[in-house]
Amino acid sequence: MINQFLHNNLLKVQKPARYIGDEYNIVKKDPNGKLRIALSFPDVYEVGMSHYGLEVLYHYLNQLPNFYAERVFLPWVDMINLMQEKDIPLFTLETKTPVKEMDVLGVSLEYELAFTNVLKLLELAKISIEAEHRKKDDPIVVAGGPVSYNIEPISKAFDIVFIGDGEKNLKELFELLYYTRGEDRIKRLEEVAKIQGVYVPIFYKQIGRKIVPIGNVPKKIKKSVIEDLDKAIVPIKQILPNVQSIHDRAVIEISRGCTRGCRFCHAGYVYRPVRQRSVENIVENAKKMLKETGYEELSFLSLSAMDYTAINQIVDKIISYSIENKISISIPSTRVDALNIEIMSKIASVRKRGITLAPEAGSQIMRDKINKNINFEEIYNSAKKAKEAGWNRIKLYFMVGFDGEKDSDIEDIGRLLIEIKKLKYRDITASVNLLVPKPHTPMQFAKLQLPEYTEHVFSILRKYRKYAKIDINDGKKSFIEGLLSRGDRKLFEVIKIKYKKSYYDEWTEFFSFEDWMEAFKEARVDYNEYMGPFTLKDEFAWEHIDCGVTKQFLWKEYNKYLNGDITKDCRFGDCSICGVCQILKVENNLKV
Repeated sequence: MINQFLHNNLLKVQKPARYIGDEYNIVKKDPNGKLRIALSFPDVYEVGMSHYGLEVLYHYLNQLPNFYAERVFLPWVDMINLMQEKDIPLFTLETKTPVKEMDVLGVSLEYELAFTNVLKLLELAKISIEAEHRKKDDPIVVAGGPVSYNIEPISKAFDIVFIGDGEKNLKELFELLYYTRGEDRIKRLEEVAKIQGVYVPIFYKQIGRKIVPIGNVPKKIKKSVIEDLDKAIVPIKQILPNVQSIHDRAVIEISRGCTRGCRFCHAGYVYRPVRQRSVENIVENAKKMLKETGYEELSFLSLSAMDYTAINQIVDKIISYSIENKISISIPSTRVDALNIEIMSKIASVRKRGITLAPEAGSQIMRDKINKNINFEEIYNSAKKAKEAGWNRIKLYFMVGFDGEKDSDIEDIGRLLIEIKKLKYRDITASVNLLVPKPHTPMQFAKLQLPEYTEHVFSILRKYRKYAKIDINDGKKSFIEGLLSRGDRKLFEVIKIKYKKSYYDEWTEFFSFEDWMEAFKEARVDYNEYMGPFTLKDEFAWEHIDCGVTKQFLWKEYNKYLNGDITKDCRFGDCSICGVCQILKVENNLKV
């Protein structure tokens, strides 16, 4: 039925190759007798195929004999309309099996604005959007990814939420689901709730804003942590997409976690501690990956690649191979104080792409407050070194909307752009975004600014447009993301109403602020409850999820923010007693 539908309708939609599968390097198995897993990314194909985490899980699970993992993405709107018109259920790419017939549906959650997509994906799969209404033979729906650290606004959609590194305990979770196939759904969930890092929302209830257990389940769910990154799988045979993906290159993860302590950075807190992959492991696997994929660009994946202890060694060991095979090396957005002219010159010798730096704030006062620990000279010198190394395009990231921010702090963004312009870059872009106060960061206590604040920012920065292209993102999307990121279970009704009005909220052409406001109104939920500011005494809907960083530490950091005090990186100084190493019994692993 599905193959016939595709045969008759593929030429009616944009980019038919999104739906045909059979890409180079996919895994093919005999599905009989195996736990069948649909790994989904709730966005369009080319976005999902750029997600490294999904690729890792795909190859990790498929190397295990009892599992067969396939992929599924949210179809584009034209295909969705056709599928609904023809009553075609959502299907996997590998075998064109309806998702409803799979044993497990895994959903990777990378951003809150995908919540409406999740419900649309479940609807297309003909699976109830609420876990409590699912039947015995329905797939077990599992969430994972950074958004799982506050899953509450959409927790009702999931049977299981996996917290932490998938390489640790995910095998145990899926083996339990494999051996209990056909048994009572609730009993299966009771068993998996005993595994570290596994949260089963139906066994908890909300009192006030706090989530508390019902029955014999943990009060706190500790994240799973893999301590040695060399033991984590590297997806050598990365799947080559049929449609050019957002990140069309080979990717090798060189480290995980960051302890720099930028006070707005969600990943910097929930992914602690720092774990580095060894140089030998990186170089060996990178070369294998390039041979297996034919990619002409290699990207070092890390929260801050230049912070890798032996980044020089990695580049030195791979640069000759890179030059010989005309492979360019890219380093994602990096801290401006970590740039190294020698490294930049080497990687620019093959192919010069744009360089991206993240000063985050224009004024020194604000950079100190958010614990960025950089000054103007470091920003300017890094940009200068990048220009000397051969880069002609530069992009700088900034945030606005911090507590206590003054107009002069915003004005300093423009003054910085003037100085960068003097370096004679051909193309300068400044991306300015409204702060989204995230859970598990010091900013979880901060006030969320109204969307109109970005109009005020534009009024200040417009006169600097002759020095750079200034892209001030619409504060409306950030505002909704902020509400969802600090939301609780009451927001599920809002999301349920909203997805029926519109979805694909991450896409500007589909995002509707008016639909969101109407959904809050129809659900009778006051969004002001989630705007802040908050105090240490306020209860949050994510306090039962233990990423290791304590609430007391975050409150201390928030007060240091207010006072402009800095906190040093624990890799290079004393322990900041954030809680991670003590609670999770781990430590920074800086092997080279």
